[in-house]
Amino acid sequence: MSDTLTKDEIQALLCPEGFFQTGIRGGTVWMRKDVSPDQLQQMLAHPQETLKETGKSKVSRLGHWVIKRRKSTGGSTALASLIRRETLRTPWYATHYLRGHGVRVPEPLAYVEYGFSGIVSSTAFVFQYLERCKDVESYLFDFIREGADVEAVSGFLSNLAQSINLVEKSGAWHSDLSGKNIYTGDGRVFYLIDLEAVDLKATYTQERRMKNHVQLYDSFCDALTDTLLFPFIKEMTPDSIDLRLWMPEVRRIQEERRARVEKHWEKYGAPEKINPLRALQRHQ
Repeated sequence: MSDTLTKDEIQALLCPEGFFQTGIRGGTVWMRKDVSPDQLQQMLAHPQETLKETGKSKVSRLGHWVIKRRKSTGGSTALASLIRRETLRTPWYATHYLRGHGVRVPEPLAYVEYGFSGIVSSTAFVFQYLERCKDVESYLFDFIREGADVEAVSGFLSNLAQSINLVEKSGAWHSDLSGKNIYTGDGRVFYLIDLEAVDLKATYTQERRMKNHVQLYDSFCDALTDTLLFPFIKEMTPDSIDLRLWMPEVRRIQEERRARVEKHWEKYGAPEKINPLRALQRHQ
């Protein structure tokens, strides 16, 4: 990230207006000015509901807030430690960068780095729990089951496309822009999550655009035909691209992607949560 952002830009994202930096037990925190370090430490120590846990991270909920803890793993050299620290900071940087460019993301509260002498052992990122929101795959599944007609679904897709276009205009790129990483509560306002996958000030190449379009197409193609998906993709595509050539390539790569995923599931087992739209017949 330091190759694309200046030191001043990085510092502004690390401690933006309305936030301050201070030391806490075992580490350093960047947090909102209307919260005290003692309040934050009480929150972090309070029993929480575990939402997701892997070997490297744990996501839990406490009231209106989500706490995502990550472990630092990798090489022990000074350079490796510096790179790892910047990588761990990516979602914190991305949160403030995207908010500054009009892209909605969960509201940040604090970012904690635990460690000593500049070596980060673990982190904790505290951000807003999106009340009454769900990922757009689940939202569209319920929307269709509740009787949404073609016009309503088309409106939903158009709203989503406009929201995604804001990400491109910001100069950032999200490498996993599937429906599971976009949340909404009303089909009009959308929030981007999984900000570890954000590359700031990225060159939005045709390859990156194609990857995002394939991810989105794969999220919706089980339930929606190209009658709806063609205009959706078109709304996110510049006029310089010929959709007559672009869409067949989106479909081809999506089919290859789906085949790889299903082969992986056959070998290692399917995840606990699967896109519910796979169970729906196509909505004309």
